[in-house]
Amino acid sequence: MDHAHQTAEFFVRLPSGQRFGPAAMGVLEQWAREGRIPSTAQIEPADASAPARPPRSVLSEPGLMAILGAPPTVAGTLSMPESPDSGISTLIPYKNGYALAAYYVSVASLIPGLGLLAGPIAFGLGIAGVRHYKREPKVKGIAHAWVGIILGFLTFAAHVALIVAVIVSAMGK
Repeated sequence: MDHAHQTAEFFVRLPSGQRFGPAAMGVLEQWAREGRIPSTAQIEPADASAPARPPRSVLSEPGLMAILGAPPTVAGTLSMPESPDSGISTLIPYKNGYALAAYYVSVASLIPGLGLLAGPIAFGLGIAGVRHYKREPKVKGIAHAWVGIILGFLTFAAHVALIVAVIVSAMGK
């Protein structure tokens, strides 16, 4: 291969119309090794000195012919299967932090006096947990979110009712 071809820059055009580059020949060869250039792509010189051609007719290294026809092997180019849910995420919805926090804050709101502050926080976190679950059902935690909403509301309402009862009682004397 001559020196001019080695220092020239090229664009890679995917069948979708996306265009990447300009990149030197060495970069194109690296992209090919990484599986980032499909055999259906077209490679065109950045200076438009020649028409676009398939990658096999442009790339210089003989071993790249086999690589271009093989499936990608670089991490990230193929999606990894998700690990199966062990069921623990139903008991402890660690993937839905809002629901988990709502649950624990609502339990803490049962402490006398703390419910006035923790109740509304648990209520808000519970709503956020339900919304997160609706966007991504695989995160689980819908029951924990509802416990946060209901218990947070009830403890806050009980604290407010107690305060109102004390005020009314004090005014009646």
